[in-house]
Amino acid sequence: SNYYLWSGMTRIPGSDRYYKYIKFILGALIISFAIWLTPHNLPLTSQEVGEMGGSQYHPTLKFMGLMPAKNAVVNLIILSTFFSFLLYRRGNKSEVVPISQQGRLPQIVISLAGLAAIAIVGQYALSMLNLDPAELDLPADRAHYFRTVGYLLAFECAMAVLAVVLALRDHGKLAQGLYMAVTALSVVIFLGVYGFVVMEKASPFLRNIAVAQFLQLISCIILVTAIDVYLFRGAKELGQLQWGKMTVRSQYALLLLTFVITMNMGLMGFIRSGLRGDWHIFGVMRDTSPWSYTPSNYTMTEMVSLAVLVFMVGVAFMFWLGGIAAKNKAPDKPTAEADRATPEPPAPPGPSAGG
Repeated sequence: SNYYLWSGMTRIPGSDRYYKYIKFILGALIISFAIWLTPHNLPLTSQEVGEMGGSQYHPTLKFMGLMPAKNAVVNLIILSTFFSFLLYRRGNKSEVVPISQQGRLPQIVISLAGLAAIAIVGQYALSMLNLDPAELDLPADRAHYFRTVGYLLAFECAMAVLAVVLALRDHGKLAQGLYMAVTALSVVIFLGVYGFVVMEKASPFLRNIAVAQFLQLISCIILVTAIDVYLFRGAKELGQLQWGKMTVRSQYALLLLTFVITMNMGLMGFIRSGLRGDWHIFGVMRDTSPWSYTPSNYTMTEMVSLAVLVFMVGVAFMFWLGGIAAKNKAPDKPTAEADRATPEPPAPPGPSAGG
């Protein structure tokens, strides 16, 4: 999706000034995807296990296979994609329009977006500050891990207030950059590293950290988008979008994206059945029927791949039929006026009477 956005920028006049950011976004995406793809325990032979000192875990990469690292990089991927969208959106815009000169509506919308961001993050901050460790079967001395996350979320709320104030005082770009930077540092760096500490000392609290990361990310997208809408509202355009001017590679990327999303939806739908095993409700109601069966990941991959292939063939068939219909469409008949013969020019005048 990022590559398609970058390819789309080639048809936008003036977007070339943002090309310098693409290499950094690409680097973040590659590193994030590599960490997300890293398994915790490697599929090794007995010889390879012996060469690693008798352990199935890599001495360094094993940390990349844990959930704190994966939660951090997934949020970084989303933030990077959102940043690509912002660059695409403002590609042919020249200068920002002062929000103070756009009337009351932008002030109301940005303020409401700020309140929404604060409400999303703030309510969870309060729950973290008031969370009883006994609810997670943890001793009372683990409460300081909860308060740390609560204070971090409260700081995020304060940054949202500052971002709204800066935007209303015609410093919209600074407000966007500040809030996105604070969110990235909090979600990816601090909570990404802090998740390893929590995993060791208060493991049940790890899912709460994932929720805190997600809520900060959503609040950032809401507030930054609201500011961006009015920041370039009515801005002078550097040129018209050149529709149809896209690289061939972008179309392959779009097609590949379709396959990836469809495969991902199918396989993620199997997760519930795969995790429950032979339970209807895990730990409560067991499936004791003689025909109970949960297919393996390999079997489900084959089935989902077949379903995706059939779906794509069906879509291609419909496009093929549409192409045939367009070719066989009869041309429009010429109008009656075009069929009429051109009238003959008038005869030249005869000789004069006195000639």
